[in-house]
Amino acid sequence: MASVWRTSSEISEALARYESKLRWQRPRLHGIGFADEPDTIMFVRVNEDEDVLAAAVLAAVTGWHGTTGSVRLGKSKLAKAVKRLAPAEAERANLQIWREIHGWYWSGPHVRGGSLVAVFDADPDQPSDDPYVNRLREVVGSGRQATPENEVEFWPPPEGRHRLQDAWRLRWPQLLRSFFTRRGYADRWVRFHSLPESKRYADTPLEYETILHRHNTVLKELVAQGSDLQVITLEPAFSPVPRHRTPVLEDLLPDAECWLVMSWPDLDPTLAFMHAYVSRVAWQPGRLDELLRRVADDELPRVVIAPSDLAWVYGPYDGGADVLLDTPDLRDRLRDRYSAWLSSHPGGL
Repeated sequence: MASVWRTSSEISEALARYESKLRWQRPRLHGIGFADEPDTIMFVRVNEDEDVLAAAVLAAVTGWHGTTGSVRLGKSKLAKAVKRLAPAEAERANLQIWREIHGWYWSGPHVRGGSLVAVFDADPDQPSDDPYVNRLREVVGSGRQATPENEVEFWPPPEGRHRLQDAWRLRWPQLLRSFFTRRGYADRWVRFHSLPESKRYADTPLEYETILHRHNTVLKELVAQGSDLQVITLEPAFSPVPRHRTPVLEDLLPDAECWLVMSWPDLDPTLAFMHAYVSRVAWQPGRLDELLRRVADDELPRVVIAPSDLAWVYGPYDGGADVLLDTPDLRDRLRDRYSAWLSSHPGGL
């Protein structure tokens, strides 16, 4: 056996040796990820009709002899897989991520809160009752693996393109990638702090009252009488298909619709997604107090409030709120009216 497999011929010979001992059907799709729930898996690497040698190595070390399904892969078996695939060193993406994962902190069989699982799919056209196989198909089908590092890709929800996606892109194109940034809108942006002396978190009932008073005061200034608002929330996920919402958001905003799916690079190398939901809310002061209080306690990041025409955008966070307005003049008037709530920071942060 060669110490290094450099050519495609040597790779094919190595694969043939493995397959001669495996009672399996060669997979069309394969990948590895962390499973912390019966139907949730966080993939870090997926493959479609490529690097079958890596799949054969995983099958060999885990004792997998099936067609389509999944099998647990602990740290010791991952170490064996790394050693066996090492002769095929030449920039093999699977080997690189295996080595990276092996170097992470493990607590017994768990890493990053879940068990490492290898998933194989010999025939993606056939139904499967293995939820990890179905999630593999969804992630592969999205093309998420091909998204460059630190880039954001967008997909419509399964029901089709939502009207809000085009409206948002036309009105606030710079916000689509981050959902709140001053970049491109510095002359229309203002930040208000929610407590005196820029204190970040409330410790007393009176401080919570102050936070909610400031939020409601600015929103009342922005909202036309009787207008409806759109409340946008972002929820992390590990499949492009919206399936499980954050329980507290489902309670507070039960009628939310998913209007956009995007890749989420903050969790790289995990192939993560973010689902953007929108809820229509009839505005009145106090209507959003429970939501705003949870934002203030840093329980719910990534909340955006806007009118139906997206003329302004209000982004509450734990410590205050960022506001984007339609023109610099409108920004200046709002900023001057509530100047006592501004930061002393020279950049307004």
